[in-house]
Amino acid sequence: MELPKGISVCCLTGELHVRVCGRGTFQNGQPLRRFALEMIEKGATQCIVDLAGCEGMDSTFLGVLAGIGLRLNQNNGHNRMRVTNVSHRHLELLQTLGLDRLFSITPAGTTPAYVAPANANFQRLPDSDISQLNKPLNKNDTADLMLEAHDNLIEADSRNLAKFKDLTQYLRDRATKHDPSKTS
Repeated sequence: MELPKGISVCCLTGELHVRVCGRGTFQNGQPLRRFALEMIEKGATQCIVDLAGCEGMDSTFLGVLAGIGLRLNQNNGHNRMRVTNVSHRHLELLQTLGLDRLFSITPAGTTPAYVAPANANFQRLPDSDISQLNKPLNKNDTADLMLEAHDNLIEADSRNLAKFKDLTQYLRDRATKHDPSKTS
């Protein structure tokens, strides 16, 4: 069965299940961020991200995942986020950013493989299929998301500061220009 492109989610007994099919990017990170934070507020204590259908992830999307992991760990302790069916290429990416210390990672091909619970009713998040976005993204909201996501990557592993210092400074300056109350 071909899974629909985008990000599909369901929440069962405190576990948030996420499927990424296609690319995870700054364009579809915002719907995931909103949904995950809402579910955490409602009591979700675990998050399982299935990357079996993931074709690639940009740093903003990885920063959104890091933010979810940081929030779960803040509320409930360590390693509350599990990333499964991780290809070799994605594993290298997660390790390069130090996210292997924030997430529990299960490589693709590991047995037993992650299988969503039988009663999981996945729903695709609106605006998560980047090939079918209906409206242009708000540039200020996108810049704010990108800044938050890269700050999450730096918080997850301080070695990321050197990688993202110039980008976060640029985004911080841009945020201050469109909203002068955001000085830091």
